[in-house]
Order: sequence, then C-alpha cells, then structure tokens
Amino acid sequence: MANGEPKVIMWDYNFAPNAQKSRNYLYGAKIPFQQCDQPFALPRPILTDLGITYRRIPVISIGKDFYCDNSSFLAAGQRIFEKKALRKGKSDSAFEAFGYRNFWTVLSVVPASLVTEAMKKDRTELFPIFARDDFASLRPNGLSEFRAVLDVAENEFLEDDGPFIGGEKQVGMADVHAVWVIKWVLQTLEISKEKGFGKEDFPRVYKWIESFPLHAEQTLDQLSAEDAQKQVLGAEYAAKDIGVEDMDPLGFKSGDQVSVEPSDAKPHTHPQVGKLVGLSKQETVIQLENGLRVHFPKIGYVVSKA
Repeated sequence: MANGEPKVIMWDYNFAPNAQKSRNYLYGAKIPFQQCDQPFALPRPILTDLGITYRRIPVISIGKDFYCDNSSFLAAGQRIFEKKALRKGKSDSAFEAFGYRNFWTVLSVVPASLVTEAMKKDRTELFPIFARDDFASLRPNGLSEFRAVLDVAENEFLEDDGPFIGGEKQVGMADVHAVWVIKWVLQTLEISKEKGFGKEDFPRVYKWIESFPLHAEQTLDQLSAEDAQKQVLGAEYAAKDIGVEDMDPLGFKSGDQVSVEPSDAKPHTHPQVGKLVGLSKQETVIQLENGLRVHFPKIGYVVSKA
C-alpha cells in the first residue's frame, strides 16, 4: 500500500458515464487511481480472467476488493479513505436519485450515428431504447428534457458564489451524485455546442462542471492487463469483514454459493457467482475461488442460490 493506502484501479473506458461518476469522486476526494482500460463491448477477457463476470462498467477495485456498482463503491471510498471523505448531507440520496433519473432521460440524446448495429446488439438488454426503430427522432425531445434538467440545477441547486451545490466552496457527495450526467452530456457528448446549451445560458452549471477535470483530456496512469491482475491478486483486503446477518430475509448462511445480478437486466445472462462472505442491510459480498471479493449494493440486485 502506497502511503498506507490501498491502491485503486478503475476497470473502465473513458466514454462510460458511470465511470466518469466514479472518477469525479476520486478527483474530488484527491484519491489517486490507475486505469486498466476495458473494451466498450463484450467480451472483456481481462476481467473474466479474474473471475469477474458482471458485465457493466465501471468495475472498481480497492486492494483485493472489487465494487460492481457506484453505490457500493462510493460508500466504500468514504469508509476506507476516511481522512479524505467528502462532505455528506441529509439530501445526498435525493441527489443520487436525481442523477440516475437523468441518466435514463438523456439516453435519447446520444447521437444516432453512435448507435451502430454492434452497439444495439451489445446494449439492448441494458438499454432497450437503442433498439427502437425511431431512436433518431427522439433526440429533439431528449434535448428539450435535458434543458429542463439544466434549469433545475442552475436555479435550484447552484448559487452565484458556488461553485458547488448550495453555494459551497468544497465538493460534497451531493455534487458527485448530481453532476455526472450533466457533465457527461455537455462535455463528452458535446451538447455544449448546441444552441441554447452554452455557458451564457447556464453559467452556474458550467462553473460547477468545470470544477471537475475534463475526462477527455485526462492523462491517466495506465496499467497493463498483466500488471493489473498481478496487483489485485497480490493485494490485501481493503474492506473490513461485515459478517452475514442472520436476520436477513434472504436466509443465506456464510459460505453459501450464491449468484448476484442486476434486477433490471435480463435474468441469468451475466450472473456473478461466489461464496457468500458478507451480508448486511446495505451490501452483499461474495468471494471468488482466487480470493477476490466482489461487493454489490442490496438495492437493485437479485441474490439467489447458485
């Protein structure tokens, strides 16, 4: 561990909006990380060679612990890097819901030219909207909806003396939860170039998003597949054991073989199977044969007997 801290690896690709959310957190908290670049579409042999069959991006490792959802990763980051933890507030979960609702709203803004047949085939089970025959015609309405989102952020969340939510000078978890989709659409999808979406239209929003790095211009500390795999397999666990709660309605015991998969995906397509080593009100933790531990939030995932 460098300086007593476990190493963080982002197993992702630059375009991924959820990966950008993770990075916004890491930059805001000043937590160093490395990247092991992954393909846009399946297969992802670097991860499957490690036993990670979960298909969504990002996957983030802290030491020997892998996190397959931003919800569990951000909570872990706040605990493991306690001295660097970002400011929390009573409304953080509301801002989290705002961010994810916006993500589903802005999918229609993705340029139709990017939605190739290969992308449709790979993403349809996750995002059925891309398979619609009239997808290209949805963009004007998507842009109109996105302007409404920007208006909320500009006039309800942000203040002139910001740049962060509520006029704060330092980034908080509310910002991490709320900014990622807005930043991704304006900068990565370059909607900032569209009429009515410029800095002169939403000055507070631009001050806000520009407080985080522009992901397209980052110079990342890259790891090869071999080095990344060697690093995590040789690392120590970063997360504390949480035990298996015997009052959980699932009724599982420590050591049971279980399968975990997103509740909003086609069942049994990309389950993550392992030995149950942790079960709490908020988290499920399984251990793979190679010793890696994989963490999932309770909300949004189905846990069943393998």
